[in-house]
Amino acid sequence: MVLTEKHKELIERIGVFHEHKGMQPLVGRIIGLLLVHEEGEVSFDEIVEQLGVSKSAVSNALTFLQAKGRCVYSTRPGDRKRYFALKVSDWREDFQKDLENISEIQKFIDEVLEIRTDKNPEFNCNMKDFSNFLGFFKKEIPALFDRFKRQQA
Repeated sequence: MVLTEKHKELIERIGVFHEHKGMQPLVGRIIGLLLVHEEGEVSFDEIVEQLGVSKSAVSNALTFLQAKGRCVYSTRPGDRKRYFALKVSDWREDFQKDLENISEIQKFIDEVLEIRTDKNPEFNCNMKDFSNFLGFFKKEIPALFDRFKRQQA
């Protein structure tokens, strides 16, 4: 696939977004490439070529993405190349895991609040507010999923 300037600009913006979220810049750019690529999967060599980066950098970034469960690779009969794609088919399961993480965060915040003194009431109040929001969010998400399913039907 030949990338247009619009493709390249979008890949770069996606990369910067992920970089601001704490990922390595190349990880975000690979995510961007995998999102915009018409085939839905890209060979290792094409990633190197399209993004103009070293093989070792691509290898490290892909290893990270695979370890995080964000991308998978496949092979084709008679072809030794590996083709990488984003793992988006099970987004509901991924979102459920994120909700479980939210529950853990809320538990930690509540435990912290139990052991804190009243020396910094503003901080404590903000943390309690955050915990309350996380609890509210957890309760509301199932209803949102139900509405989404009904809308899709």
